[in-house]
Amino acid sequence: MTAHQQSSFKKIASTLIGAFFLLYFSACKDKKSTSDWQQSEPAEQPAEVVTTKSDATKNNKQGVPATGSQGKSPVRFLAYNLKNYLTMRRYSNGKSSNASKPEDEIEALISTIVDAKPDIIGICEIGSPDDLKDLQNRLKEKGINLPHAHHLLGYDSVRTLAIISKFPVISTGKPNKDNYTVGKTPFKISRGILDATIQFPNKKVRCLGVHLKSKRPIPDADQELMRRAESGLLRAHVNDILQATPDTHLLVYGDFNDTKRTPTMRTAMGRLNAKSGLIVLNAKDSRGDLWTHHWGREDIYSRFDFVMVSKSLSPDIDTAGMKILDPPNWDKASDHRAILIPIHQ
Repeated sequence: MTAHQQSSFKKIASTLIGAFFLLYFSACKDKKSTSDWQQSEPAEQPAEVVTTKSDATKNNKQGVPATGSQGKSPVRFLAYNLKNYLTMRRYSNGKSSNASKPEDEIEALISTIVDAKPDIIGICEIGSPDDLKDLQNRLKEKGINLPHAHHLLGYDSVRTLAIISKFPVISTGKPNKDNYTVGKTPFKISRGILDATIQFPNKKVRCLGVHLKSKRPIPDADQELMRRAESGLLRAHVNDILQATPDTHLLVYGDFNDTKRTPTMRTAMGRLNAKSGLIVLNAKDSRGDLWTHHWGREDIYSRFDFVMVSKSLSPDIDTAGMKILDPPNWDKASDHRAILIPIHQ
């Protein structure tokens, strides 16, 4: 082999050896990179968005912590027949006397209300303005301050209607007609129709409260026909409101003393496909039951208490939060159970 051939061979060998080591180290480098990818940490997550106190104040003028899709806690409306929170003839130890609601019943009632933490209470069977003030004071002592009120003194001067609220009552109204006849006998709706508009943080809600004729017979007329006629007066008032202002946020509540499919309730609800038809809110208790009243004498459980809303208010109802309150001592407080309806502000 000549010197020139030897030199060419060395150059080729050197090139091949260099290429070999280059490929070797490249492979090692790729292997290490694959290993690093398999064991790598997850991609960095975006930083958590924290709203500062100043931002919360700016975005929430009411100062209420943001919750749920609506951004604020719902307004908690409670419909409740208090069972004679008033002075009346009562029997104790075989003797009768005029007396107020017994203290043990009031304590159970206050406990039920406080646990529900209502912002508004639509009340049936309260007595005088002094009785209403007594209820407000007792609730305030327990941390439930509902200073705004509308008290309706109907033709029944013993059992009356009222509404008390955390938010201002900005106006009140009354139906165009409050009298009716059964046969040829004239009557007036005994407890009237409470009509109060309440200023929620972001809207106005007009509340109508009723306590229709009881099922107790009277000599002057058929109690069922009387109840249906009273319901007709309520329906006429609802029609007047929604015909004048169709987008009114209307809430109708009370003790109707009748069940859902009776003429009384059908009249009050109106036609569902009509603009003035009301939607019944089907709140349930912890066992899924819907009854609200127990008639102890006959041992009958019925749904007499209802909350209904106009079509404009229906989307704002927190249906998942609706409930009929059923604490262990519910029957000590009243013969009715309260209905809690959360309403988005």
